[in-house]
Amino acid sequence: MPRLHRLISRRIAVASSVTLVVILAATTADAQSRQGGPTRLPSGMVQKIREGVYRVGQIEVDTTKKELTVSGRANENVTTLEFVANTSGGQKAYESAITIDTDAVTFNTALLLMGLDPAHSRVPKMHFDPVAPKGDPVEIWIDWTGPAGPKRVRIEQLLYDERTKTTMSEGPWVYTGSTLMDGRYMADMDGVLIGFVHSPSPVIENPRAGAVGAYGSIVMNQRLGLIGGMKVVITVKAVTAKR
Repeated sequence: MPRLHRLISRRIAVASSVTLVVILAATTADAQSRQGGPTRLPSGMVQKIREGVYRVGQIEVDTTKKELTVSGRANENVTTLEFVANTSGGQKAYESAITIDTDAVTFNTALLLMGLDPAHSRVPKMHFDPVAPKGDPVEIWIDWTGPAGPKRVRIEQLLYDERTKTTMSEGPWVYTGSTLMDGRYMADMDGVLIGFVHSPSPVIENPRAGAVGAYGSIVMNQRLGLIGGMKVVITVKAVTAKR
């Protein structure tokens, strides 16, 4: 059995039903490529670019590096933050720093292909859950080009706490995978991908406690020079968990 097929089969065993068909498509893409056939699949499915590198919608996934990259843009006229990133057309753009050019199901599928496992997660039970979420750890970076040239920072630097006059402390984020409510995928319902206040909807959450109970105090870090409407690239990379 090909290595990719075994990897995806393990993901299927624990993945929610919302991504099952899309994940299976990766196996088809791999088989078609090895047979010399076309790798282009219907929109939203997985396309093999080269060995170990796949495209899932607008997202590029490197299974060797265990990272994904995806484009987006900085949101405009955001005063108070409650999420880091929303989906394309997501209803939470007014309180998120970044819009990412993808939907929740595709984003989750890409993270599964990276090797993240929802079986390791503890999804928040409520908004502002005092209990920290758990999951496979990832690091998140954001790149953009401004008047001073290219810039790359950790995603924590976007979040400025007006109480402490500092940005969020650096460290891994965790993959929770979001959850289902009445058979519907919450990340898709709410249109959120990355959160920081311990909410059940985001696919990736912040395991640190500082932002919980800080509603109204976390804002965009104006010192970065990231202006609303600027194009950005988000990188999510799996890191080795300390168990």
